[in-house]
Amino acid sequence: MTANQLVSVIVPVYNASAHLRETLASIIAQDYGNLEIIIVDDASTDSSRDIAQEMLSESCRPYRIIDHTQNLGVSCARNAGLDSARGAYVWFCDGDDIAEYNLVSELMGLPESDIAFGGIISRYEDGRPDEILKAGDDLPVPLDGEEALYHRMLKPIAPHTCCMMFKRDFLLAHSIRFHEGCTAFEDIEFQMKAFCHAKRVSFTKECLYIYVNSPEMGSVRDNDTREKSLRRYIDSSEAHFRTAEYLSKNAPSERTKYLADYLLMPEAVIRKFTVCAKDDDREGFDALLKDKRVREVLLSSRRVFFRKPELFMKALAVLYMPGLYFAARRTK
Repeated sequence: MTANQLVSVIVPVYNASAHLRETLASIIAQDYGNLEIIIVDDASTDSSRDIAQEMLSESCRPYRIIDHTQNLGVSCARNAGLDSARGAYVWFCDGDDIAEYNLVSELMGLPESDIAFGGIISRYEDGRPDEILKAGDDLPVPLDGEEALYHRMLKPIAPHTCCMMFKRDFLLAHSIRFHEGCTAFEDIEFQMKAFCHAKRVSFTKECLYIYVNSPEMGSVRDNDTREKSLRRYIDSSEAHFRTAEYLSKNAPSERTKYLADYLLMPEAVIRKFTVCAKDDDREGFDALLKDKRVREVLLSSRRVFFRKPELFMKALAVLYMPGLYFAARRTK
């Protein structure tokens, strides 16, 4: 990347007071000089906004705080930050995680790219040992975007969105935004759409971001009732469909279109069956099962059997053992 370009750090915040001081301290302490910090307070009801104001006003970093008058969700908050960003690159950092002091400088030191990323450390507050989750394997750096998308779909590279740097003009040129209102898989949808259009992608095997697993984190908070859990699963399923359709239409090569049609779309359809089961909707489940097009999509997963055999096996279970599949998913 070009040295000392402005980087906009976008931090969506919602009731993150338990961890926000440590998060902001890790951003302020970055050894990269030219960055701005954009806090999007998504109508927090705790002291998050005051903590951000206090810490940032005492720092030497330029900053802005965007206030939402109602809670609109993390996707809307990230988009608001992106709209406000002035940097050549943007980094989306969650308000309850921690960045290594050299995250920005390491990513900005990679070859000039539309997207750059690193790995993460998954940390558990319940005392379980850290997990090291590297971003990629032995692929060459940089990759062209089509190659990166192909490997992202098959998961040899599986970066966390919060350890990724995106060229801002690139995102704007292709209208790549987070899907507002979506509570799950919205980050992967964003990633795959970005990879779809990227010319060059760079990554480091260094783990630069600490993902803190705590009782207050959004994915836990939004799963604390059956209704919330079902809502997240529905949102995730719809995001799978949007991603599969988008990549099928915009895929930069036939091989990634192939995976969109025969891997991502069958995955999305199977999730639709699972939604019915989780909601105890046997009528909806059976209606899907009778749909000729749905059955064709499920059976098409045989085309990726040698890449992902478990997908075809799930499809067969839905088609030929529907009662067992429904019962198994209904109780989870």
